[in-house]
Amino acid sequence: MGKWVGGRSNPNMTKIPDAFPSIINKELYERVKVRMNDNKRNGSNTAKYKYLLSGLIECGQCGGAYVGRTSKNSQGYSSRYYVCNNKYRNRTCKVKNINADEIELAVAAKIREYFSGNDFDLMADEIYKAYNDGKSSQEAEKKELATLEREISNLVQAIKKGLDCEEVRDELARLNVRKAELNEIISAPPGFVLSKGIIADKLRVDAQHLKNGDIERLVKSYITKIYAHDDEIIITGGVDLGYSGKGT
Repeated sequence: MGKWVGGRSNPNMTKIPDAFPSIINKELYERVKVRMNDNKRNGSNTAKYKYLLSGLIECGQCGGAYVGRTSKNSQGYSSRYYVCNNKYRNRTCKVKNINADEIELAVAAKIREYFSGNDFDLMADEIYKAYNDGKSSQEAEKKELATLEREISNLVQAIKKGLDCEEVRDELARLNVRKAELNEIISAPPGFVLSKGIIADKLRVDAQHLKNGDIERLVKSYITKIYAHDDEIIITGGVDLGYSGKGT
């Protein structure tokens, strides 16, 4: 055990390095960790409890959305977590909480790993193929939009009836973001042409954003959904191509 009851360190604990296989290599992990720690030190107090993945994590057990929560231990140290909303509000789910620092670090590392090759022309070829393979008559998008509009209406009514809390507003914001994406896809002008060059240019611009430390922008552009289970976390992503929506 790493700590005694009450939070005191256990001097007799046994450490087993690399007991579990890592999802990213150590060198990349350490580079991203240093960058994120620098960002924390340079950030303002108002951003202290910002949650990078708000609205993106879905519970694999009950389907509920994860919300950000901060707790303090007996010594006054704060820890950030993502908690299943159904577990937090009505205790109907027993899935584990997720340490916010760890999952945000892992997601940031995955994005950096994606851009690490820097062969943007090859990446553009793959994305362009996925884009063309995924073209549809937009029936799926229209069906999803109708469902979203009903869910948004229900949340608005819930707020009007007094269920006005941070979790509800977070979920409403997430649904409105997806609604805007779907409307953009459905209303795309017939003459819009996506080329490999446009995709490659976007990748180069985003790589520069990454170099500048703007990980929040890239999370919004490349992370589609994160499914949380007790034994695994599945990160799904795509590329925001403007009129084309997100092509996986």
